[in-house]
Amino acid sequence: MINALDPASLQPARLNVKLSPKELADLAGVHVTTITRIEAGKVDPRLNGTWAPLVEALQKLEQAAEPKKARAA
Repeated sequence: MINALDPASLQPARLNVKLSPKELADLAGVHVTTITRIEAGKVDPRLNGTWAPLVEALQKLEQAAEPKKARAA
């Protein structure tokens, strides 16, 4: 699950919803290089204004996946 206050949660959240960096970039409207830099700890997303779209995109996907997980259990 994405933690809106922790950029280190980006990669685990992205992998949890089975997205490639490119797929997330397309959904969030940011460049794929930005995602790889955030995941590598090379850029602070709060400074470049890209964090909110990434968090929103992942939260929507996580919420959509919740009913599917509940049915599978």
